[in-house]
Amino acid sequence: MLSISRMALAIAALLLPLTPTIAADYDPPIYVDQAPDYVPVEVGSGWYLRGDVGYAFSHPFSDEEASSGPLNSFTSKSSLFTGSIGMGYHLNDYLRVELNGGILPTNKFADHQKLATTCQGTTLVDNGLGTINSAPASQLCDQVDNGNNKAYSLMANGYVDLGTYVGITPYIGGGIGLAYNKYYKSIGAKDCVETPVNSAGTGGFFCDDPAGYDGQTDTAAKFNFAYSIGAGLSYQVTKNVSVDLGYEYFSVPDGKYVAYDNGAFNIHEGIDYQTVKLGLRYDLW
Repeated sequence: MLSISRMALAIAALLLPLTPTIAADYDPPIYVDQAPDYVPVEVGSGWYLRGDVGYAFSHPFSDEEASSGPLNSFTSKSSLFTGSIGMGYHLNDYLRVELNGGILPTNKFADHQKLATTCQGTTLVDNGLGTINSAPASQLCDQVDNGNNKAYSLMANGYVDLGTYVGITPYIGGGIGLAYNKYYKSIGAKDCVETPVNSAGTGGFFCDDPAGYDGQTDTAAKFNFAYSIGAGLSYQVTKNVSVDLGYEYFSVPDGKYVAYDNGAFNIHEGIDYQTVKLGLRYDLW
């Protein structure tokens, strides 16, 4: 029994010095922090592009047409369509702002008076000595009074979206900006018509001014303050595309235009009209 105890103590004495060595050779576990998930950054979030077309159902230019007859006629052509393109930004879920440039309604008209004036020119005559000379001459010709108006706009608009109901978002808004208005009128323009000489080389008529005579002209172009108010409904077709149908009242209080007032070409001040508009928006998410 004593021998066994001594043997156990001897073995323990031999193993005891080895324990620190084994512990020193053991490396602790290495912990690696997990890298954060990649979150893409949205570029253009909140911005959108837009465009629209409209129709001015209240005519912005007033013309009082005189009665036409065999020697005079009145012609008028108007474009009551509008259009604009621009960019906007969603400030939040209810407010957005836009900057738009557009084309406004235009018109042109003319009062044609047949054989209402005299055009000056020359004709060829035989002086009886075998020589053909030119001589002053005149002939009746048509007279035309005409005018036209055109305008463009640059507007800063703001809108309030009033919530979405069954996919439809009503909104109200308005804007301020500039309108470029230009008018032109010409009174007493002559339409001189040349005629060829006869077989003998005489006669004919050659206008003194082949390009025609523009008459007394008046034109003006100016930037004027403009404002608008409106309302409408928008519908989101896809994640990025929305369409809207709206109404807009547009006014240029100091804008000038020429109008046909029962035979007179007068200058009026103040342009306003009401428009129904169909628009398209594309969100740059």
